[in-house]
Amino acid sequence: MHIEKNVFENIFNTVIDVKGKTKDNINARLYIVLFCNRKNMELVFDGSRVAKPKASLMLEKHVQLLV
Repeated sequence: MHIEKNVFENIFNTVIDVKGKTKDNINARLYIVLFCNRKNMELVFDGSRVAKPKASLMLEKHVQLLV
């Protein structure tokens, strides 16, 4: 039961993008460069800052309901 709870919480926190609880960190993005071919998820270096673009699997905060 605890394993299922932990897996659910990790996936949920990553999709919802909970700050401090997500598994989508800078180290994970560096591994994407090595092992995956996803240019839209790679880190963006601009001067002294490193920007992490929002992953396509994350939900948007502003959701419009279809009426």
